[in-house]
Amino acid sequence: MRNGMLAEMLNVQLYAIYGIKFQLLPSFILTTKGNYMHKLIAIIFILILSVTSAASAEEKEDRHSCEICGMYIDQFHDTSSQLTLKSGEKFETCGVACMLRSINDKGGPDAFSSIVVHDWKGKVVIPAAEATYVIGSEKIPDMMPNIIAFKIREDAEAFRVKEGGEIINFTQGLMSISPMGMTMPTRIKTAVLSPQGSLAAGVGYMHMTMDTVKLGSNSVDPSEFVRRPGQITSPKKMTADSEMLMLNYSLTDNFSVGLTAANFQKRMESYKNSGAVTETTKNDGFGDLDLNFRYNLWKNAYYSKFFSLLAGMTLPTGEFKKEFINMPGMQLGTDAFSFTAGLLFSNRFKDFWFHYLASYTTMLENGDDYKFGDTTRFGAAVHYTPNYDIMLGLELDGAYAAKDRCLGQNMNSTGGFKSNLTGVVEWKFMTAMGGTFSVRGSGGVPIYEDLNHYAVGASEKAKLGGGYFVSSTVNFSRRFPLF
Repeated sequence: MRNGMLAEMLNVQLYAIYGIKFQLLPSFILTTKGNYMHKLIAIIFILILSVTSAASAEEKEDRHSCEICGMYIDQFHDTSSQLTLKSGEKFETCGVACMLRSINDKGGPDAFSSIVVHDWKGKVVIPAAEATYVIGSEKIPDMMPNIIAFKIREDAEAFRVKEGGEIINFTQGLMSISPMGMTMPTRIKTAVLSPQGSLAAGVGYMHMTMDTVKLGSNSVDPSEFVRRPGQITSPKKMTADSEMLMLNYSLTDNFSVGLTAANFQKRMESYKNSGAVTETTKNDGFGDLDLNFRYNLWKNAYYSKFFSLLAGMTLPTGEFKKEFINMPGMQLGTDAFSFTAGLLFSNRFKDFWFHYLASYTTMLENGDDYKFGDTTRFGAAVHYTPNYDIMLGLELDGAYAAKDRCLGQNMNSTGGFKSNLTGVVEWKFMTAMGGTFSVRGSGGVPIYEDLNHYAVGASEKAKLGGGYFVSSTVNFSRRFPLF
Protein backbone atom coordinates (compact mmCIF):
# COMPACT_ATOMS: atom_id res chain seq x y z
CA MET A 1 0.00 0.00 0.00
CA ARG A 2 1.35 3.41 -0.91
CA ASN A 3 2.04 5.87 1.92
CA GLY A 4 -0.31 8.47 0.43
CA MET A 5 -3.15 5.93 0.40
CA LEU A 6 -2.44 5.08 4.04
CA ALA A 7 -2.67 8.73 5.03
CA GLU A 8 -5.93 9.19 3.12
CA MET A 9 -7.49 6.12 4.76
CA LEU A 10 -6.62 7.40 8.23
CA ASN A 11 -7.98 10.85 7.47
CA VAL A 12 -11.23 9.30 6.21
CA GLN A 13 -11.45 7.25 9.42
CA LEU A 14 -11.09 10.41 11.53
CA TYR A 15 -13.70 12.20 9.42
CA ALA A 16 -16.18 9.35 9.98
CA ILE A 17 -15.75 9.57 13.77
CA TYR A 18 -15.50 13.33 14.36
CA GLY A 19 -17.41 14.82 11.43
CA ILE A 20 -14.42 17.09 10.75
CA LYS A 21 -12.16 16.86 7.74
CA PHE A 22 -8.56 16.20 8.86
CA GLN A 23 -5.33 16.51 6.94
CA LEU A 24 -2.97 15.96 9.85
CA LEU A 25 -0.41 13.47 8.62
CA PRO A 26 2.45 15.61 7.30
CA SER A 27 3.44 14.59 3.79
CA PHE A 28 7.14 14.71 4.72
CA ILE A 29 6.61 11.67 6.96
CA LEU A 30 4.69 9.45 4.60
CA THR A 31 6.19 10.29 1.22
CA THR A 32 9.93 10.14 1.96
CA LYS A 33 11.45 6.91 0.75
CA GLY A 34 13.90 4.63 2.48
CA ASN A 35 14.46 6.51 5.74
CA TYR A 36 14.00 4.44 8.91
CA MET A 37 13.48 7.42 11.19
CA HIS A 38 10.75 8.81 8.91
CA LYS A 39 8.93 5.50 8.98
CA LEU A 40 9.31 5.12 12.75
CA ILE A 41 7.83 8.56 13.41
CA ALA A 42 5.06 7.83 10.91
CA ILE A 43 4.20 4.59 12.72
CA ILE A 44 4.13 6.35 16.12
CA PHE A 45 1.93 9.11 14.72
CA ILE A 46 -0.48 6.69 13.06
CA LEU A 47 -0.74 4.61 16.24
CA ILE A 48 -1.53 7.69 18.33
CA LEU A 49 -4.28 8.83 16.00
CA SER A 50 -5.68 5.34 15.50
CA VAL A 51 -5.89 4.72 19.24
CA THR A 52 -7.38 8.18 19.61
CA SER A 53 -10.11 7.30 17.13
CA ALA A 54 -11.04 4.16 19.02
CA ALA A 55 -10.80 5.89 22.39
CA SER A 56 -12.99 8.76 21.26
CA ALA A 57 -15.65 6.41 19.97
CA GLU A 58 -15.60 4.60 23.31
CA GLU A 59 -15.83 7.81 25.36
CA LYS A 60 -18.95 8.90 23.51
CA GLU A 61 -20.69 5.77 24.78
CA ASP A 62 -19.16 5.08 28.17
CA ARG A 63 -16.97 7.89 29.52
CA HIS A 64 -17.51 11.60 29.96
CA SER A 65 -14.58 13.96 29.32
CA CYS A 66 -13.82 17.48 30.43
CA GLU A 67 -15.09 19.79 27.72
CA ILE A 68 -11.99 21.99 28.08
CA CYS A 69 -8.99 19.68 28.57
CA GLY A 70 -10.42 16.26 27.66
CA MET A 71 -9.52 14.54 30.96
CA TYR A 72 -11.90 11.78 32.05
CA ILE A 73 -14.44 12.98 34.60
CA ASP A 74 -14.52 9.65 36.45
CA GLN A 75 -10.81 10.08 37.27
CA PHE A 76 -11.37 13.57 38.73
CA HIS A 77 -14.84 13.13 40.19
CA ASP A 78 -14.09 14.86 43.51
CA THR A 79 -13.35 18.18 41.80
CA SER A 80 -15.63 17.94 38.75
CA SER A 81 -18.35 20.42 37.86
CA GLN A 82 -21.56 20.24 35.84
CA LEU A 83 -22.76 23.16 33.74
CA THR A 84 -26.05 23.75 31.91
CA LEU A 85 -26.49 26.54 29.38
CA LYS A 86 -29.82 28.37 29.12
CA SER A 87 -30.16 26.69 25.74
CA GLY A 88 -30.33 23.35 27.60
CA GLU A 89 -26.86 22.11 26.55
CA LYS A 90 -25.08 20.25 29.36
CA PHE A 91 -21.40 19.41 29.85
CA GLU A 92 -18.82 18.68 32.57
CA THR A 93 -15.33 19.80 33.50
CA CYS A 94 -12.61 18.03 35.48
CA GLY A 95 -12.26 20.83 38.00
CA VAL A 96 -12.81 24.45 38.92
CA ALA A 97 -10.11 25.93 36.64
CA CYS A 98 -11.63 24.38 33.52
CA MET A 99 -15.12 25.29 34.76
CA LEU A 100 -14.16 28.95 35.04
CA ARG A 101 -12.56 28.93 31.58
CA SER A 102 -15.70 27.42 30.11
CA ILE A 103 -17.88 30.04 31.80
CA ASN A 104 -15.75 32.89 30.47
CA ASP A 105 -15.61 31.38 26.97
CA LYS A 106 -19.40 31.00 26.76
CA GLY A 107 -20.45 34.48 27.81
CA GLY A 108 -20.15 34.52 31.60
CA PRO A 109 -22.40 33.21 34.40
CA ASP A 110 -25.55 34.79 32.91
CA ALA A 111 -25.33 32.38 29.96
CA PHE A 112 -25.96 29.43 32.29
CA SER A 113 -29.05 28.15 34.05
CA SER A 114 -27.03 25.95 36.42
CA ILE A 115 -23.38 25.67 37.51
CA VAL A 116 -22.53 23.22 40.29
CA VAL A 117 -19.23 21.95 41.67
CA HIS A 118 -18.13 19.35 44.23
CA ASP A 119 -17.29 20.34 47.78
CA TRP A 120 -13.77 19.02 48.46
CA LYS A 121 -14.48 18.00 52.04
CA GLY A 122 -18.05 16.74 51.94
CA LYS A 123 -17.96 15.43 48.32
CA VAL A 124 -21.43 16.89 47.75
CA VAL A 125 -22.61 19.01 44.83
CA ILE A 126 -23.02 22.73 45.61
CA PRO A 127 -23.84 25.86 43.54
CA ALA A 128 -20.57 27.23 42.18
CA ALA A 129 -21.52 30.85 42.89
CA GLU A 130 -22.04 30.07 46.61
CA ALA A 131 -18.80 28.14 47.17
CA THR A 132 -15.62 29.38 48.81
CA TYR A 133 -12.40 28.56 46.96
CA VAL A 134 -8.74 28.05 47.81
CA ILE A 135 -6.29 28.90 45.04
CA GLY A 136 -2.58 28.08 44.94
CA SER A 137 -2.34 25.39 47.62
CA GLU A 138 0.26 22.62 47.66
CA LYS A 139 -2.40 20.16 46.48
CA ILE A 140 -3.14 20.05 42.75
CA PRO A 141 -6.04 17.63 42.23
CA ASP A 142 -6.81 18.46 38.57
CA MET A 143 -5.61 21.39 36.43
CA MET A 144 -3.69 24.61 36.99
CA PRO A 145 -4.22 26.96 38.60
CA ASN A 146 -5.32 24.62 41.35
CA ILE A 147 -8.62 25.96 42.65
CA ILE A 148 -10.52 23.82 45.16
CA ALA A 149 -14.16 24.41 46.14
CA PHE A 150 -15.66 24.26 49.65
CA LYS A 151 -19.27 24.54 50.79
CA ILE A 152 -18.34 26.00 54.19
CA ARG A 153 -15.84 28.86 54.48
CA GLU A 154 -14.43 27.48 57.73
CA ASP A 155 -13.48 24.28 55.91
CA ALA A 156 -11.69 26.35 53.29
CA GLU A 157 -9.83 28.31 56.00
CA ALA A 158 -8.69 25.09 57.70
CA PHE A 159 -7.51 23.68 54.35
CA ARG A 160 -5.60 26.89 53.59
CA VAL A 161 -3.79 26.76 56.94
CA LYS A 162 -2.67 23.19 56.24
CA GLU A 163 -1.96 23.32 52.48
CA GLY A 164 -1.31 27.02 51.80
CA GLY A 165 -2.88 29.22 49.14
CA GLU A 166 -5.39 32.07 49.29
CA ILE A 167 -9.14 32.31 49.83
CA ILE A 168 -11.19 33.66 46.92
CA ASN A 169 -14.86 33.78 45.94
CA PHE A 170 -16.55 32.83 42.67
CA THR A 171 -16.19 36.27 41.06
CA GLN A 172 -12.51 36.50 41.99
CA GLY A 173 -12.03 33.04 40.50
CA LEU A 174 -13.48 34.17 37.17
CA MET A 175 -11.08 37.10 37.14
CA SER A 176 -8.05 34.97 38.04
CA ILE A 177 -8.28 32.63 35.04
CA SER A 178 -6.60 33.02 31.67
CA PRO A 179 -8.30 31.42 28.66
CA MET A 180 -5.40 28.99 28.31
CA GLY A 181 -3.90 27.43 31.43
CA MET A 182 -0.34 27.79 30.16
CA THR A 183 1.49 28.34 26.89
CA MET A 184 4.67 26.73 25.56
CA PRO A 185 7.18 28.82 23.60
CA THR A 186 8.56 27.29 20.40
CA ARG A 187 12.28 28.15 20.57
CA ILE A 188 12.73 28.63 24.33
CA LYS A 189 11.54 26.87 27.48
CA THR A 190 8.75 27.94 29.79
CA ALA A 191 9.09 28.30 33.55
CA VAL A 192 5.56 26.90 33.96
CA LEU A 193 5.58 23.23 34.96
CA SER A 194 2.54 21.00 34.59
CA PRO A 195 1.28 19.07 37.65
CA GLN A 196 2.70 15.68 38.61
CA GLY A 197 1.70 12.94 36.19
CA SER A 198 1.33 15.25 33.18
CA LEU A 199 2.58 13.87 29.87
CA ALA A 200 3.15 15.82 26.65
CA ALA A 201 4.19 14.22 23.37
CA GLY A 202 4.73 15.79 19.98
CA VAL A 203 5.76 14.90 16.45
CA GLY A 204 7.18 17.72 14.38
CA TYR A 205 8.90 18.85 11.23
CA MET A 206 11.37 21.71 10.70
CA HIS A 207 12.89 23.29 7.59
CA MET A 208 15.69 25.86 7.56
CA THR A 209 17.30 27.69 4.63
CA MET A 210 20.40 29.93 4.74
CA ASP A 211 21.33 31.69 1.51
CA THR A 212 23.39 34.79 2.34
CA VAL A 213 27.14 35.07 2.92
CA LYS A 214 27.82 36.88 6.21
CA LEU A 215 30.98 38.96 6.67
CA GLY A 216 30.47 40.03 10.24
CA SER A 217 27.12 41.80 10.15
CA ASN A 218 27.37 42.56 6.41
CA SER A 219 25.30 40.47 3.99
CA VAL A 220 26.62 39.53 0.54
CA ASP A 221 24.85 37.57 -2.19
CA PRO A 222 26.83 34.33 -2.77
CA SER A 223 26.93 34.85 -6.56
CA GLU A 224 28.55 38.26 -6.06
CA PHE A 225 30.83 37.06 -3.26
CA VAL A 226 32.38 34.26 -5.35
CA ARG A 227 33.23 36.69 -8.17
CA ARG A 228 35.53 38.72 -5.93
CA PRO A 229 39.18 38.68 -7.10
CA GLY A 230 40.89 35.58 -5.72
CA GLN A 231 37.76 34.14 -4.07
CA ILE A 232 37.47 30.90 -6.18
CA THR A 233 35.05 29.15 -3.74
CA SER A 234 32.01 30.23 -1.77
CA PRO A 235 29.08 28.67 0.09
CA LYS A 236 25.91 29.17 -1.94
CA LYS A 237 22.97 27.76 0.01
CA MET A 238 22.36 25.42 2.93
CA THR A 239 19.11 23.69 3.78
CA ALA A 240 18.26 21.45 6.73
CA ASP A 241 15.12 19.40 7.26
CA SER A 242 14.39 17.42 10.38
CA GLU A 243 11.68 15.24 11.88
CA MET A 244 11.36 15.54 15.63
CA LEU A 245 9.90 13.47 18.44
CA MET A 246 9.38 15.38 21.71
CA LEU A 247 8.36 14.07 25.13
CA ASN A 248 7.91 15.76 28.50
CA TYR A 249 6.77 14.26 31.80
CA SER A 250 6.25 15.89 35.20
CA LEU A 251 7.71 13.65 37.90
CA THR A 252 6.44 16.00 40.62
CA ASP A 253 4.52 19.27 40.68
CA ASN A 254 7.88 21.08 40.64
CA PHE A 255 10.12 18.86 38.49
CA SER A 256 9.82 17.76 34.87
CA VAL A 257 11.98 15.87 32.38
CA GLY A 258 11.98 16.42 28.63
CA LEU A 259 13.52 14.62 25.66
CA THR A 260 13.90 15.63 22.01
CA ALA A 261 15.09 13.30 19.26
CA ALA A 262 15.60 14.48 15.68
CA ASN A 263 16.52 13.07 12.30
CA PHE A 264 18.23 15.43 9.84
CA GLN A 265 18.71 15.84 6.11
CA LYS A 266 21.34 18.52 5.43
CA ARG A 267 22.34 19.92 2.05
CA MET A 268 25.13 22.39 1.27
CA GLU A 269 25.53 23.93 -2.18
CA SER A 270 28.93 25.52 -2.85
CA TYR A 271 30.45 27.47 -5.70
CA LYS A 272 33.74 26.17 -7.14
CA ASN A 273 36.09 27.61 -9.76
CA SER A 274 34.96 31.19 -9.13
CA GLY A 275 31.33 30.21 -9.61
CA ALA A 276 31.71 28.15 -12.77
CA VAL A 277 30.73 24.93 -10.95
CA THR A 278 28.16 24.21 -8.23
CA GLU A 279 28.80 21.28 -5.88
CA THR A 280 26.25 19.76 -3.49
CA THR A 281 27.24 18.04 -0.23
CA LYS A 282 24.73 15.87 1.66
CA ASN A 283 24.57 14.45 5.17
CA ASP A 284 21.54 12.56 6.55
CA GLY A 285 20.96 10.79 9.84
CA PHE A 286 20.02 10.83 13.49
CA GLY A 287 21.17 13.77 15.64
CA ASP A 288 22.19 14.10 19.26
CA LEU A 289 19.54 13.38 21.90
CA ASP A 290 18.59 16.41 23.97
CA LEU A 291 17.56 15.99 27.62
CA ASN A 292 16.27 18.88 29.71
CA PHE A 293 15.27 19.17 33.34
CA ARG A 294 13.21 21.98 34.85
CA TYR A 295 12.72 22.67 38.55
CA ASN A 296 10.30 25.30 39.81
CA LEU A 297 11.81 27.44 42.57
CA TRP A 298 8.82 29.72 43.13
CA LYS A 299 5.30 30.44 41.91
CA ASN A 300 2.66 32.75 43.28
CA ALA A 301 -0.70 31.62 44.66
CA TYR A 302 -2.57 32.66 41.52
CA TYR A 303 -0.23 30.63 39.31
CA SER A 304 0.48 33.70 37.19
CA LYS A 305 4.21 34.05 37.95
CA PHE A 306 6.81 31.26 37.81
CA PHE A 307 10.58 31.18 38.36
CA SER A 308 12.39 27.96 37.45
CA LEU A 309 15.83 26.47 36.96
CA LEU A 310 16.80 24.86 33.65
CA ALA A 311 19.41 22.12 33.31
CA GLY A 312 20.15 20.08 30.23
CA MET A 313 22.54 17.83 28.42
CA THR A 314 22.96 16.30 24.99
CA LEU A 315 23.88 12.66 24.45
CA PRO A 316 26.29 12.07 21.51
CA THR A 317 24.03 9.84 19.44
CA GLY A 318 24.61 11.76 16.19
CA GLU A 319 27.55 10.95 13.94
CA PHE A 320 30.53 13.33 13.72
CA LYS A 321 32.42 13.00 10.43
CA LYS A 322 36.01 14.14 9.93
CA GLU A 323 35.23 15.05 6.32
CA PHE A 324 33.03 17.90 7.58
CA ILE A 325 35.54 19.42 10.04
CA ASN A 326 35.72 22.52 7.84
CA MET A 327 31.91 22.54 7.50
CA PRO A 328 30.72 22.18 11.12
CA GLY A 329 27.15 23.18 10.24
CA MET A 330 26.86 19.98 8.22
CA GLN A 331 27.60 17.71 11.19
CA LEU A 332 24.75 15.56 12.49
CA GLY A 333 26.21 15.33 15.99
CA THR A 334 29.02 16.61 18.17
CA ASP A 335 30.40 13.22 19.34
CA ALA A 336 30.65 14.78 22.82
CA PHE A 337 28.42 15.61 25.75
CA SER A 338 27.20 19.15 26.35
CA PHE A 339 25.76 20.65 29.54
CA THR A 340 23.34 23.56 29.94
CA ALA A 341 22.30 25.66 32.93
CA GLY A 342 19.79 28.47 32.85
CA LEU A 343 17.01 30.50 34.45
CA LEU A 344 13.39 30.74 33.30
CA PHE A 345 10.67 33.22 34.19
CA SER A 346 7.05 33.23 33.02
CA ASN A 347 4.17 35.48 33.98
CA ARG A 348 0.57 36.00 32.90
CA PHE A 349 -1.24 39.30 32.54
CA LYS A 350 -4.92 38.82 31.70
CA ASP A 351 -5.00 37.04 28.31
CA PHE A 352 -1.25 37.33 27.70
CA TRP A 353 1.62 35.07 28.72
CA PHE A 354 5.23 36.32 28.82
CA HIS A 355 8.22 33.96 28.89
CA TYR A 356 11.94 34.70 29.41
CA LEU A 357 15.10 32.57 29.17
CA ALA A 358 18.82 33.01 29.90
CA SER A 359 21.15 30.01 29.61
CA TYR A 360 24.74 28.92 29.05
CA THR A 361 25.87 25.73 27.29
CA THR A 362 29.35 24.30 27.54
CA MET A 363 30.62 21.72 25.06
CA LEU A 364 33.18 19.00 25.73
CA GLU A 365 35.93 18.11 23.26
CA ASN A 366 35.27 14.98 21.23
CA GLY A 367 37.56 12.11 20.30
CA ASP A 368 38.67 13.88 17.10
CA ASP A 369 40.04 16.80 19.15
CA TYR A 370 37.18 19.04 18.00
CA LYS A 371 35.24 21.27 20.41
CA PHE A 372 32.14 23.19 19.40
CA GLY A 373 31.93 26.68 20.88
CA ASP A 374 30.20 27.32 24.20
CA THR A 375 26.94 29.22 23.72
CA THR A 376 25.10 31.91 25.69
CA ARG A 377 21.40 32.16 24.85
CA PHE A 378 18.55 34.49 25.72
CA GLY A 379 14.92 34.52 24.72
CA ALA A 380 11.62 36.30 25.27
CA ALA A 381 8.09 35.46 24.09
CA VAL A 382 4.64 37.01 24.27
CA HIS A 383 1.60 34.80 23.67
CA TYR A 384 -1.99 35.97 23.31
CA THR A 385 -4.78 33.53 24.20
CA PRO A 386 -8.16 34.91 23.03
CA ASN A 387 -9.81 31.62 24.02
CA TYR A 388 -8.84 28.18 25.29
CA ASP A 389 -8.35 26.73 21.81
CA ILE A 390 -6.16 29.41 20.17
CA MET A 391 -2.74 30.91 20.89
CA LEU A 392 -0.98 33.59 18.82
CA GLY A 393 2.57 34.60 19.65
CA LEU A 394 5.79 36.40 18.83
CA GLU A 395 9.13 35.12 20.09
CA LEU A 396 12.62 36.63 20.10
CA ASP A 397 15.70 34.53 20.74
CA GLY A 398 19.42 35.14 20.36
CA ALA A 399 22.67 33.28 20.90
CA TYR A 400 26.34 34.15 21.09
CA ALA A 401 28.61 31.20 20.27
CA ALA A 402 32.36 31.12 20.90
CA LYS A 403 34.62 29.91 18.09
CA ASP A 404 34.96 26.17 17.60
CA ARG A 405 38.38 24.68 18.31
CA CYS A 406 40.17 21.90 16.42
CA LEU A 407 43.46 20.41 17.67
CA GLY A 408 43.67 23.28 20.14
CA GLN A 409 43.36 26.00 17.46
CA ASN A 410 40.44 28.37 16.86
CA MET A 411 38.28 27.76 13.82
CA ASN A 412 38.11 31.42 12.88
CA SER A 413 35.10 31.17 10.57
CA THR A 414 32.86 29.75 13.32
CA GLY A 415 30.95 31.40 16.14
CA GLY A 416 29.37 34.81 16.41
CA PHE A 417 25.98 36.27 17.30
CA LYS A 418 22.58 35.52 15.80
CA SER A 419 19.05 36.59 16.79
CA ASN A 420 15.70 35.50 15.36
CA LEU A 421 12.10 36.66 15.36
CA THR A 422 9.44 33.95 15.20
CA GLY A 423 5.69 34.02 14.77
CA VAL A 424 3.66 31.11 16.14
CA VAL A 425 0.05 29.96 16.13
CA GLU A 426 -1.46 26.97 17.97
CA TRP A 427 -4.91 25.42 17.72
CA LYS A 428 -6.41 22.78 20.01
CA PHE A 429 -8.41 20.73 17.52
CA MET A 430 -9.53 17.67 19.47
CA THR A 431 -10.05 16.19 22.94
CA ALA A 432 -9.59 12.42 23.18
CA MET A 433 -7.78 9.73 25.17
CA GLY A 434 -8.30 11.78 28.33
CA GLY A 435 -6.34 14.75 26.98
CA THR A 436 -6.04 17.28 24.18
CA PHE A 437 -4.51 17.30 20.71
CA SER A 438 -3.18 20.52 19.24
CA VAL A 439 -1.41 21.57 16.06
CA ARG A 440 1.22 24.30 15.99
CA GLY A 441 2.87 26.18 13.16
CA SER A 442 5.71 28.68 13.32
CA GLY A 443 7.97 30.61 11.00
CA GLY A 444 10.78 33.07 11.48
CA VAL A 445 13.75 34.97 10.12
CA PRO A 446 17.08 36.17 11.49
CA ILE A 447 16.81 39.84 12.46
CA TYR A 448 20.47 40.49 13.30
CA GLU A 449 23.59 38.42 12.64
CA ASP A 450 27.27 39.11 13.28
CA LEU A 451 29.16 35.97 12.26
CA ASN A 452 32.91 35.38 12.34
CA HIS A 453 34.97 35.20 9.14
CA TYR A 454 38.65 35.52 8.20
CA ALA A 455 40.94 36.00 5.20
CA VAL A 456 43.03 33.21 3.68
CA GLY A 457 45.35 34.98 1.29
CA ALA A 458 43.19 36.84 -1.23
CA SER A 459 40.01 34.93 -0.35
CA GLU A 460 37.60 35.00 2.61
CA LYS A 461 36.44 32.07 4.69
CA ALA A 462 32.83 32.95 5.59
CA LYS A 463 29.58 31.46 6.85
CA LEU A 464 26.04 31.48 5.52
CA GLY A 465 23.22 33.29 7.27
CA GLY A 466 19.94 34.94 6.38
CA GLY A 467 17.13 32.85 4.97
CA TYR A 468 14.20 31.61 7.02
CA PHE A 469 12.91 28.68 9.10
CA VAL A 470 9.49 27.06 9.51
CA SER A 471 8.16 24.25 11.69
CA SER A 472 4.96 22.35 12.41
CA THR A 473 4.06 19.98 15.24
CA VAL A 474 1.14 17.89 16.38
CA ASN A 475 1.01 17.57 20.17
CA PHE A 476 -0.87 15.49 22.72
CA SER A 477 -1.07 16.34 26.43
CA ARG A 478 -2.75 14.59 29.32
CA ARG A 479 -2.51 14.36 33.08
CA PHE A 480 -2.71 10.89 34.58
CA PRO A 481 -4.43 10.96 38.00
CA LEU A 482 -2.33 9.97 41.00
CA PHE A 483 -5.10 9.65 43.58
